[in-house]
This record gives sequence, structure tokens and C-alpha cells, in this order.
Amino acid sequence: MTRTKKIIKKKLKKPDEFITLTERTFLFITHHSRSIAVGAGIVLILLLCIFSLEKWKKKNEENAYLMFHLAVESYQMVSSPYRDGSPQEYRTVLEKFDEVITKYPRTSSGEIALLFKGNIYLRLGEFDDAIKAYEAFLGKTGKEKLFRSFALDGLGYSYEGKKEYQKAADAYQRLVGLGEGFQSANAYLGLGRCYEKMGKTKEALENYKNFISVSKKSETTNIVLRKVSDLEK
Repeated sequence: MTRTKKIIKKKLKKPDEFITLTERTFLFITHHSRSIAVGAGIVLILLLCIFSLEKWKKKNEENAYLMFHLAVESYQMVSSPYRDGSPQEYRTVLEKFDEVITKYPRTSSGEIALLFKGNIYLRLGEFDDAIKAYEAFLGKTGKEKLFRSFALDGLGYSYEGKKEYQKAADAYQRLVGLGEGFQSANAYLGLGRCYEKMGKTKEALENYKNFISVSKKSETTNIVLRKVSDLEK
């Protein structure tokens, strides 16, 4: 005959932890259902906003790129190696880049359009406008060395065009500081020119020699070698 297992009273009184937790959770949800619903609604709205914003940004970037690409194509046609466009042709292209900047200022295409805008103004000899465009570009971009090096190079040339040689030298010095190898030679050459114009022969010689040490042999290198020889006399 099977013995009936004795049930100890204490065991009956001991609460089931899982049931207790479930009951507590249920009671909490019951008493705070309104707050939970509102909280869940807010989270859902936030998620939808983030999703919509990301989708909008992506669409904006795509539209900006298409417009920017068309502007670059026009620029390439005007500044072809086989011909140099007229000032009016450059101004027409400038309007295309301005449209990208105005419509899509917070996109990557809108930022790079500022760089092209600076280049066009530099070609037109409108140095103040070129400086504004380059500075605006440098103010918007982060640590992207390649594009920043182009902007600093253009900034240096623009200040040289205005005969503000110290400011030009400052721009070229910033370019050297970037450590962008292929632009270093141009930066040293620019520094040499600026210091020579300011009558600072020692600094000019130092930078011309730096140019010779980092640049490849070319006609420009030969000209700088002769210049160094003349300055050292």
C-alpha cells in the first residue's frame, strides 16, 4: 500500500516566488496602466520621429548629390584642359553650386559645393568672395584632410591675390600642419613666396629648401633652386 506523503504546513504557507512576482507585475501594470500607455506612446512617437528624420536625411542627401553632380559636370566642361570658360560661363556654373548650397546646406554635397564656389571666385579674381566661401567650408567640415587641404590652398592663393601675405602665410602654415603629403610641396612654395614678398629672406629660404626636399624634379624645382642660389648670395 502506497504511503501518502505528509504535507508540511510550513511548505504550504511559503509563497511561490514566480506567482508572487507575476502578481506584483500584474498589480503594477493595473495601477499604472495609464502612465505606461502614455510612456509607450511617447517612445513610439520618438522612434517614428527618428526613423522619419533618417529617411528625410537620406532622401535629402540623394537629391543634393544629383544636383551637385550636374553642377560638377558643368564645371568640368567650363574648366576643361582644352579651353578655359568665359567669366559669364563660370558665373552660370556658380549659380548651380549656389542652388545646392541654398537648398541642401546640411548635406555633404552642400558643404563641398562651397569649396567649388571658392575655386570659381578665385578663378574670377574675386578674392574676398573666394575667402568667404573657403572659410565657410572650413567652418562646416570636420577633420577631412583632403578637402580641407584644397580649401586652405585656395585660401592662401586668395590672400596672395589681395597682397595680404601674412594671412596667406598663415593659411599655408595651416596646410603644412595638416600633414597632407602631396600638398606639402605647394604649401612650402607658397610660404616661400609670401616670406620673400615680406622681405623675410631667412624664412623664405627655409621654406624654398623644404619645397625642394619634398617635391619631385620639375621645371618649378629648377626655378626654385635658382631662386635659392640668388637669395643666398
